Amino acid sequence: MRAHGGGVDRAMHELGLIRAEIADFSASINPLGVPLVVQQALRQALDRISDYPELDAASLRSELAHFHQLPPENLLPGSGSTELIYLLPRVLRPRRALLVQPCFGEYAPALQQAGCQIDLFNLDPHNDFAFSVPRILAALKPQTDLLVLANPGNPSGVAIEPELLLQLAEQLGDCRLLVDEAFVDFCPERSLLPQVVERPNLLLLRSLTKFYAIPGLRIGYLAASTADIALLAAAREPWSLSNLAIAAAKACLTADSFRSRTLDTIPLLRAQLQRGLEQLGWQVFAAEANYLLCRLPDLWCPAPKIVEQLRPQGLLLRSCCDFAPLDDRYLRLAVLGEEQNLCLLRALAGVGEK
Repeated sequence: MRAHGGGVDRAMHELGLIRAEIADFSASINPLGVPLVVQQALRQALDRISDYPELDAASLRSELAHFHQLPPENLLPGSGSTELIYLLPRVLRPRRALLVQPCFGEYAPALQQAGCQIDLFNLDPHNDFAFSVPRILAALKPQTDLLVLANPGNPSGVAIEPELLLQLAEQLGDCRLLVDEAFVDFCPERSLLPQVVERPNLLLLRSLTKFYAIPGLRIGYLAASTADIALLAAAREPWSLSNLAIAAAKACLTADSFRSRTLDTIPLLRAQLQRGLEQLGWQVFAAEANYLLCRLPDLWCPAPKIVEQLRPQGLLLRSCCDFAPLDDRYLRLAVLGEEQNLCLLRALAGVGEK
């Protein structure tokens, strides 16, 4: 099984802790918690769990379209963006793809299952993951028909200027550009969503689970050309989203005050955590999402060892050993609440150098 953040249930079982005793820095979920309007919608939706959900979540598709001011034909809801990551290559059948990494670990297996050949392009952590359109274009092969990247990057948290991505899309010709915007709600000015109607080779993955703190409900969506959406919608399984998930997703779109509060609060919490980590001598990359990628000083023990040492305290961290081209000097830390962040910093100070 591939490594991912989270694993709270496993930690509770292994450590004998209750959920309140665990601070999960390994999964990047909004520390403000589930919006009240979403909680209310879920309680009301309990009356509908004896009914089959909509075959295709059509009502959610309509409300997403209204929310983003896009035609419904350019949107496809899914059971988390991961469902759509696997659906895309299965239906669109890319022959050769270029993955910009470090990146989410499910892109490659999804492509491999569809028989797609994969090439890799490494963003350089020693150059702060700088994004270069000419270098990416130079890495494309004549057969490349899909380019996959994330904005902001995961695990880097570093965001790419939308203008650079539009420049890239324009020069790709018939090659599709798939941009994973799973965390873009934390920096909404980075999104390319308004562009999907005019750019037929652009596809955007979106997630509602990170920003609205509902990963247990699995809700995401794809924005793309009407042609690609039609192909994908025709091939997907029915009843992908439950009535509870649909109700929660609709409520997320109405959570205006929660969105404003999150965009005000997360940068403050992120800066607080970053300052504390830098005081330990760690290198922290400039992130725009709700997590921080850090490089440990050479005198510190490797990331997996730190993860192992803090786990018994109920502090779950994410080593980035499996995010090529990163190695055992890198950790990704979610931004949690102020007290949890301070608790982590105190624990890390206790770990210290080798």
